[in-house]
Amino acid sequence: MRIALIADTFPPLRTSGAVQLRDLSREFVRQGHALTVMLPSADLDQPWAIEDMDGVQLLRLRAPKTKDIGYVRRTLNEFVMPFAMLRNLRNSPLAKQRWDGVVWYAPSIFHGPLASALKKSSHCKGYLIIRDIFPEWAADMGLMGRGLPYRVFKAVANYQYSVADTIGVQTPGNLTYFNDWATGAGRQLEVLQNWLAHAPEISCTIDLAKTALAGRKVFVYAGNMGVAQGMGVLLDLAERLRDRADIGFLFVGRGSDTQSLAADAKVRGFE
Repeated sequence: MRIALIADTFPPLRTSGAVQLRDLSREFVRQGHALTVMLPSADLDQPWAIEDMDGVQLLRLRAPKTKDIGYVRRTLNEFVMPFAMLRNLRNSPLAKQRWDGVVWYAPSIFHGPLASALKKSSHCKGYLIIRDIFPEWAADMGLMGRGLPYRVFKAVANYQYSVADTIGVQTPGNLTYFNDWATGAGRQLEVLQNWLAHAPEISCTIDLAKTALAGRKVFVYAGNMGVAQGMGVLLDLAERLRDRADIGFLFVGRGSDTQSLAADAKVRGFE
């Protein structure tokens, strides 16, 4: 099968989503499918670029920057992103390519227009991988009210859901959120748990023996450092345990709160 996979994260980024999508892509290729991963890229000086990575065709499409910027600018750019990608796709060598299936990954909630266009042009079905039920989690955490911004994001997310024929959620607990969606004709809802391929045995660039953590029991956080992760709680815990000379904390990752967390850690006197 010839499959299109739409995402906004992929290596060389080292996010959990990028790693999972890399491993998924390799598995598609291993099973004999022809896979094209479509990615937005703010760094291109041309409308599109095609690469090959382990037998996976990567189509990078110029689009506004959506990573590591302010929330207002990010929101505006994400609204524009799928339309910019679609315009530049139509200028690429794959403009007339037909697909046997379209898969896309959330986050982001904004891929709906591009996924819909690919489905319609190819008369194929689409599978949405849900790993972030936004804006619901933001409202539940008190980071967003249920006013106009919430309703706008909710409408965008609902449109993306409407494009999908099948939605794969992360846990059984997520199923109830999509009960109403699943009543639509021809729709399927299922649990698609997280996956990872076997990791190669490679050395780590972090040598704890050469740091102040040497000899301690180390609590490690590795992953995204954004609003949803509530990283301030971990700094609070580290501060409460700062008199324990046998314990240390290590944070590895990136995200919208990385710089503020580093600044907070410095203010608190952490090394």
